[in-house]
Amino acid sequence: MNRPTQTKEAILESALYLFHLKGYHATSIRDIAHKAKVNSANIAYYFKNKQGLLEYCFTAYLEAYIQLLEKNLVQLDRIGAQKGLLAILTDVFEFQRKNFLAASFIYGESALDSNLNREVLSTYYMKENSYFQYVLEKGIKEGIFRKIQPAIFTLQIKGLLSAPIIHAHYAREVLHVYTQEKYYTDKYRDEICLFLEHSLFVKRDIQEELLYNVSI
Repeated sequence: MNRPTQTKEAILESALYLFHLKGYHATSIRDIAHKAKVNSANIAYYFKNKQGLLEYCFTAYLEAYIQLLEKNLVQLDRIGAQKGLLAILTDVFEFQRKNFLAASFIYGESALDSNLNREVLSTYYMKENSYFQYVLEKGIKEGIFRKIQPAIFTLQIKGLLSAPIIHAHYAREVLHVYTQEKYYTDKYRDEICLFLEHSLFVKRDIQEELLYNVSI
């Protein structure tokens, strides 16, 4: 990684840490520069101002998230909706774990009614919604998903995906669980798969065939 890239990454990591710790409005450019060990002019060079840095934090995370979903959708016709949905959930949990600070901050900010939410987040969330509903509708057509309402079940999936991030403090202080650790992420994912098995997947005599498809 060359020096300009290292500087930019240091600014982003420091900004996300401070935004998460203190909040966006309580964090100054000087705070970010001090944490990143750079000059304030570096922040202006790469991001113009604090608002530009905020928008970059959002778009960089969400672009990578949408690309992850699209990567899985490409292989959906080949592997089927059931394996495709499980692959998506596995990848999303791992993505959130690796980008824990960004995920925490963005989930928190997305609950606010702001221009940034309306202009930036809505674009990505509309894509996310259409992708999840497409997978659910495909599974229903294939006869391997129950006849649920895709819009409502998409909201349930969103809740399951966001819970380890939104409730990280509760998990740590009350349950003594660290949701950014891989061990917990894997266990949580396994429990979600069991939930889907009982609430979404159709139990049929072709289970062995489905298991065979998963192994492909």
